[in-house]
Amino acid sequence: MINARYDWHFPEVKNGAAVKNLMETFGIPELIAKILVNRGYEEVEQAQAFLRPDIDQLYDPYLLHDMDAAIERIQQAIDHGERIVVYGDYDVDGITATAIMTMALEILGADVDYFVPNRFTDGYGPNLSQYQRLAADGMNLLITVDNGVSGQEPIAWLMANGVDVIVTDHHELPVTLPEAVAVVHPRHPAGHYPFGGLSGAGVAFKVASALLEVPADELLDLAAIGAIADVMDIVDENRTIVALGLENLRQDARPGLAALLASAGTDPASLDSATIGFTIGPRLNALGRMGDASLGVRLLLTDDPLKAGKIAATVEQLNQERRELVDVITAAALEMATALDDDPVLVVAGTDWHEGVLGIVAARLVEQTGKPAIVLNTDAGVLKGSARSVPAFDIFKALDGHRDLMTAFGGHASAAGMTVPAENLQPLRDVLRDEANQQALATAGLPTLQIADTLSGADFNADNYAALKILAPFGAGNPEPLFAVPLTGVENVKTMSQDKHLRLTGMTKTRSVPIVAFGRGDLATDLTSHFDELTFVGTMSENTFNGQTSYQLLTKDVQAVGSSILDWRTNKLTNQLFSQPAHYVFFNQKMYQQATGFMKAPAQAVWWEDAFNMTSIGTLAMVDLPADLAQLHELLAFVPAKRWAPIFYTKHSAYLQKTPTKAEFGLVYKFAVAHHDVNVRAQLQDLAIYLKIDLQVLVLILQVFNEAKFVKIENGLMNSLPSPAKVALETMPSYQKFLAKRELEKDLIYSTTAQLDALLSKLAQP
Repeated sequence: MINARYDWHFPEVKNGAAVKNLMETFGIPELIAKILVNRGYEEVEQAQAFLRPDIDQLYDPYLLHDMDAAIERIQQAIDHGERIVVYGDYDVDGITATAIMTMALEILGADVDYFVPNRFTDGYGPNLSQYQRLAADGMNLLITVDNGVSGQEPIAWLMANGVDVIVTDHHELPVTLPEAVAVVHPRHPAGHYPFGGLSGAGVAFKVASALLEVPADELLDLAAIGAIADVMDIVDENRTIVALGLENLRQDARPGLAALLASAGTDPASLDSATIGFTIGPRLNALGRMGDASLGVRLLLTDDPLKAGKIAATVEQLNQERRELVDVITAAALEMATALDDDPVLVVAGTDWHEGVLGIVAARLVEQTGKPAIVLNTDAGVLKGSARSVPAFDIFKALDGHRDLMTAFGGHASAAGMTVPAENLQPLRDVLRDEANQQALATAGLPTLQIADTLSGADFNADNYAALKILAPFGAGNPEPLFAVPLTGVENVKTMSQDKHLRLTGMTKTRSVPIVAFGRGDLATDLTSHFDELTFVGTMSENTFNGQTSYQLLTKDVQAVGSSILDWRTNKLTNQLFSQPAHYVFFNQKMYQQATGFMKAPAQAVWWEDAFNMTSIGTLAMVDLPADLAQLHELLAFVPAKRWAPIFYTKHSAYLQKTPTKAEFGLVYKFAVAHHDVNVRAQLQDLAIYLKIDLQVLVLILQVFNEAKFVKIENGLMNSLPSPAKVALETMPSYQKFLAKRELEKDLIYSTTAQLDALLSKLAQP
């Protein structure tokens, strides 16, 4: 069995008329029309706006509260040559917002500079000491981008000391807003802006558009990057910004982004939202995580391709360092997590863990374990780090009532940051265990996964792939459609990148489909099992190799039911068979002793009686045949294992061996009577050839004759005995053992996988 990590929700299209109407109006396949209707685009006008984004769909920037006051004050500063500073943030949204606002002001001839705080020394948002330094340097007007609404005290100090402040932000609004010249926010309580989901870069773009008196088309690319990287919903105005911004990037990427894409080996012509999310975003984010995020603003602002190339090379190096740090810390954190298996919320701490990447590591732990996770760095008796959570557990709520354990804390339902004295590490774990109980984390359901449709292998084709593209750009709020693909079996299961990832061929009722599962290399062994039902869920992807294009499934989740066995049965034992991470149980003492001489970790040879002392077994491989089903029942019923891997090797098969005939018994007996001191030890093969009897049949006949006292075999020499008693040869122990082994092989070796699975499951019952 393979358990799904998500709760799969399949669509139920109730408005068939709307589906048909969209198909006819836009000439789209039923697959696409159903997705549109399921996502709320039932009317033609709604679908039109969604499918064909246009710059005219952007809202008037002056609908934003305080936009009039902001533009008036900025224009005044430009007219009078006042010193303007754009105060940004160190994440991608903050970097792009800073670049947008700075570029717009430069276009208008403003005396403008920018400042991006340092994650480690300045922290997030308004920083009084930096505000004071900037004021001392002659700043007359401060414009915050992607921050500011939580900076009441620092902003009040500036305003009281003759420096005006304009706040542009999109973060959650506090009860009390800063006393500034203007607070431009899409969800301002006194405003009525039609769309509240803008990113920080999106708000900066609206201010820039108002300043330039036209939609700032040349800044759409940066606004698009900010929206995607900050995981804003790609709907409504964001969809327009992202769609048009991506098109600008594909057609004419600014020097800094062109250099960044080149250093990553990415062609701008094929750029999409995934490129932002997995290529551009992580690289720009790495700057703030590893040190100075202002380098990202310089990259975006430069018009010099040579300078852009040098900065991009530095960015690439820092990103590589970031990736290596994440891999190393994640490995260590996962190892620590195994010792905390009973904890509902993981709290791990290490030394010399770079604080800039701990949020990523925490997210990796959540992904790998399904549990909320806090990852902390230890420095001089102080723990500092980040938390990430699952939908069923509000990490902010869980920690908010225990601020006495922390010297600094902030965040929201799914993520948080904190500083904790080292002596409070265990108390922190304890209160989180209590909070998990209060929030009923243990009984919470799996996170949901919305399935767009069920496809077969034949549906993975160029036409459907092209049709799906009209739903792009994808992102939060408009995810790439996920499809369920039921399989009849799998072939060519292979791991990649040191067993981290998986590639296989999925067999469906129509035809096969290539499947890639990133981060699921752990499934390689499980997928050799027999399953009654096996379903992969993922997105349709295009893959071009050696000029050949194919369409594959990129896996999001997988579920299999109906089996717990890995069918490793074979008539030949190989070194490869004994290289798997499994406990290999032997019923034959001689075979066990031989195996202990060559078997190496992660494989482990186990004598069957010793298996009862083991408490944690992943894969239990049964190498040879047990004496009988009763012995196998004893093993399976009382030795817990996650899965069984039957091998059931036997050197000589009773099931395939002929049953001795009456004529063969008579032929051998006549030979024994006529000859004396026959060396059956040395001449057995010759005797079988002479009598024209199968060697194993001859061995069985001689064993039966010896037990029936028809012959006596001593020191390898056979002689007949005079006047043997009349006995039923089929009742002799060797003959009965032969029949029993034949039945045992029939059940264990020559059954189907499904039949064997059923038998082993029955035997495993106590």
